[in-house]
Amino acid sequence: MVALRRIVPSTDSRRLELAEITVTNAVPVVGVVAFEWNVAALLVLYWFELGVDAVWAFVRALFAARPPEVDTDGLLIGAVAQRRPTLDVPWTDLQIYVVTLLTLPIAVLVVAGVWLFAGAFLVGPLGTSALDDDTVASVTLATLAILCTTGVSTIRTYFLRGEYRNHNSQTAISGVVFRIFTVFFVGMFTLSMVGIVSAGPDTTLGSLDPTAVGPALLIAIIGLKYASDFLGVYSDRLAVYFVSYDEAYGWSQAPPEPQSVAGVSAAAADRVRPTLAGRVFGGALRLPQHPGAAFLGVFLLAVAALFAFGSAWLVVGLLVALGVAIPLTLVSVDHLLRYGAVEYRAAQGERALVAYDRLFGVSLWRVEPWDETAVRIERTLLDRLLGTETVVVELPDDEYLLPHLPATTPILSVFDREADRSRS
Repeated sequence: MVALRRIVPSTDSRRLELAEITVTNAVPVVGVVAFEWNVAALLVLYWFELGVDAVWAFVRALFAARPPEVDTDGLLIGAVAQRRPTLDVPWTDLQIYVVTLLTLPIAVLVVAGVWLFAGAFLVGPLGTSALDDDTVASVTLATLAILCTTGVSTIRTYFLRGEYRNHNSQTAISGVVFRIFTVFFVGMFTLSMVGIVSAGPDTTLGSLDPTAVGPALLIAIIGLKYASDFLGVYSDRLAVYFVSYDEAYGWSQAPPEPQSVAGVSAAAADRVRPTLAGRVFGGALRLPQHPGAAFLGVFLLAVAALFAFGSAWLVVGLLVALGVAIPLTLVSVDHLLRYGAVEYRAAQGERALVAYDRLFGVSLWRVEPWDETAVRIERTLLDRLLGTETVVVELPDDEYLLPHLPATTPILSVFDREADRSRS
């Protein structure tokens, strides 16, 4: 980061940002004037530019400092999101959320699909015949220039000025898909209007005259993109001006900030962990809480029933085994991710109960007697077999599960109330 600051200035200069977006948006103008680009070249350039924006958006999402907003009740990914582990980037103060590494490939596939669809719909009908070798070379050079310009801007504004501290992975890429759809619809609307005016309502996209479409498409997309970039430079002033409207309609909600939980010393607390058998086999009891995994098992069993009508017993046996094994394996792995490396520290002096992640060395949550609304003890079938107990600590808007504990007295002694015992 220090070396980058010597190369790329990090001063907060609106003039520099305006110069960057002006240069980026002037590239197509130069292409039309100097290289006589036609409509196909313009569309290909803007399509590539959207791809460049997406690439740098994914880079921003990867290093966003705020935790992603992921449903912690979800299977597997929710278990990782609940613990919020991070990986440090050497020689920098950057961190990467592990859950971002799991969810970002899904976002890449979605955005890539939308980008390819937009390109096939806009650029595809024009065909490759409208692009000669010189045009392809000049468009490629222009794309590389935009790639470098956007990269320098991202490094300067997002990393060196610390803007990454205000984003999570969702907000870092939130505008990419919207921009792709916007350019797509604006381009189609412009092409349709020019086609209707110049050749009548029965014209096709491939028969449009590039000399008629080019200037109109240039004005429409350049104006839209430059206006969007210009508003982005002054987004902070606009946010202050429209703050009352934003708060009223919920548009100004920032992503949650990273939270550090105050821990307790291991020497000053009683430590309790779920039993090994509880960590390994406890997930099977949580299958009803994950209907997606249960539905997958039911689906495989239903397919097995269809093969049974044809007496394909080998296939039936395989599908039945998969229908049972896959859901149980998924919920068991999810259970291990949630509770396998967690220990509960009951500090009697501080009157606090802390869940501590032994794998990543961080405190996950902390409850004090005045935080909880109820404490109850449940004994599941596995608890009765293992001689353990499960403690549930209820909060005003959440609850914490402490499953399959060999001893609950240190946990319960933190609180000022008797635990309710479930009769189930």
